[in-house]
Amino acid sequence: MAKIYAGWPYNLCQMGREAAAGTAVAATIVWRGPFGSPEDDRNRNIAEESIGLIAPTTRTYDTWLGAKLAMPETELTTQQVAHILEAGMMNATPGAGPAYLRTYLYSLTATPNPIKTYTLELGNQISTADLKKLVYAYVEEFTLSGKNEEAWKMSASWRGQQMATLANFTAALSAPAVNEVMFANTLLYIDEPGGTIGTTQKLGVLMGASIKVKTGIAYVPVGDGGLFYTAVKYTRPEVTYTLTLELEQDTGVSTVAAERAKFEAGTGRLIRLKNTDAATRILQIDLSGKYTKIGGYDKQGDGNTTVTFEGRCDYSATDALFFTIALTNKLATL
Repeated sequence: MAKIYAGWPYNLCQMGREAAAGTAVAATIVWRGPFGSPEDDRNRNIAEESIGLIAPTTRTYDTWLGAKLAMPETELTTQQVAHILEAGMMNATPGAGPAYLRTYLYSLTATPNPIKTYTLELGNQISTADLKKLVYAYVEEFTLSGKNEEAWKMSASWRGQQMATLANFTAALSAPAVNEVMFANTLLYIDEPGGTIGTTQKLGVLMGASIKVKTGIAYVPVGDGGLFYTAVKYTRPEVTYTLTLELEQDTGVSTVAAERAKFEAGTGRLIRLKNTDAATRILQIDLSGKYTKIGGYDKQGDGNTTVTFEGRCDYSATDALFFTIALTNKLATL
């Protein structure tokens, strides 16, 4: 048989939601975005020895198996961002249709909100001898970001038990219909702690935003008769954000100046970013946080003057809020 070469467009990522964490399932979903290649993340050690030879006689052994996947940045869609949130925040229960609302948040009690784990199928449809699967896969970190005149973007870092061999891709899956989230449709609200989030819209200033989440989910590396994890634990998540605002002034009032004063005073803020593409496609991000840094004036595009505020989410007991994402789409099941 003639040699065939694996062209990049034939690379593919498919995923399935595991009924039992760590038990592989067939894929049901084609991931729409640039291909990210899985990386073997085992602990390989070299034993030092002196056996009467000057040449090295390397003896290696593995103490732990693992794998990771950097899922490249792609356009955020209301359908597929749910998989990142399910594997990195919680397995959410949808509300009533036809607009299915799922609310993702970290537990504010001693009982964590469990995630949904995935089986990831990865490889090339031509060079099928090198197909791999990641079982018990979850999200360690993800980023949602957007800027003016573009769509919102999403990216994620996944962790899996090991680089296991996949015999064949799950067949007969089609790429799902998706809807991109346009940044220009996003509304920005900033309110005082103790107030009502989503009350005060900041008009004509939002030029960019980003949310970076370190999920706090970690595998448990105990000795249970195998070299890969069979359980995860929930440690403290870390959520940071940026807001890029256009410098302006209206009858002596400037949003940049007002928020700068809040930074200088160390005052908390209630921030909502709400994007409504349709009644059945809504992304709403709510957070309680404080600014940690303010950049200088930046030039964006054709002479826009902008200022970027960096912040960190902190739990507000008064508002019973840390970080929440409310996602509406038309999917009864994911």
